[in-house]
Amino acid sequence: FFVVFLAYPILRGGYMSFFDWGILGPKEYLGLGNYIDLFSDDRFWRVLGNSFVFMLLYVPPVIIVSMFLAVLLHGFIPGIGIFRSIFFLPMVINVSVSAIAIKWLMDPQIGLLNRFLDIFGIAPQTWLNQQGWAMFVVSLVVIWSSSGFNIIIFLAGLENISKEIYEAAEVDGSTPFTTFFRITIPLLRPVILLVTVLSVIGSLQVFGEIFMLTGGGPFGSTTVLAYYLYEQGFNNFEFGLAAAVGVVMTGIIAVLTFIQFRFLGEREV
Repeated sequence: FFVVFLAYPILRGGYMSFFDWGILGPKEYLGLGNYIDLFSDDRFWRVLGNSFVFMLLYVPPVIIVSMFLAVLLHGFIPGIGIFRSIFFLPMVINVSVSAIAIKWLMDPQIGLLNRFLDIFGIAPQTWLNQQGWAMFVVSLVVIWSSSGFNIIIFLAGLENISKEIYEAAEVDGSTPFTTFFRITIPLLRPVILLVTVLSVIGSLQVFGEIFMLTGGGPFGSTTVLAYYLYEQGFNNFEFGLAAAVGVVMTGIIAVLTFIQFRFLGEREV
């Protein structure tokens, strides 16, 4: 499984990145040519910047929201099963379906969001066609669609915390606020590390929502690394250059994962 679905694609992509790899014709060996072209392309650096902007807009909020909702769902509240189903529902909804619904919701003419804002005298907004809003909207959609998975991970972590610890804290007069920050968060640190790593990786791999909602626009403001790879490979048919982008993405993910494990791992110890 590891060889077929992980090792081979990485090695194959690395091999392709050294060639001028088109659909037809011979594959010309370029050495580091694709990487030189990539790093000398101003657009690549803008795309890389967009990717980190999306990461900042997505990773901290999705961790905070998922953990907060998991704590609420972990409590014994009447009818909580219904709310759990609602929060998990985005996990099973296809990206295309959710993107179409979001585009309809934010349509400047018939969208419910603009109709609601019109009640307060706010002019209709073209949310997905404004550089200042497009990336923010995409990040909200991805947060909504991925929170359910993170909630499951946090719930599993909460289940492993002994109830006796909370009972002892309650006897000592600890408030819910103090209990959360002094007990829950420290004991959830390994889970927070896992969710952080997965969220960072996911932020660099986001594609479907951008493809369906903005197509990388407006004016390239939502073009991130995964979408840039798609453009090079399937629009320009420069598979060697696309493979080089994939190798760079893999390197960035590896470095960021290493940093997170070193930083959060040392704090845990």
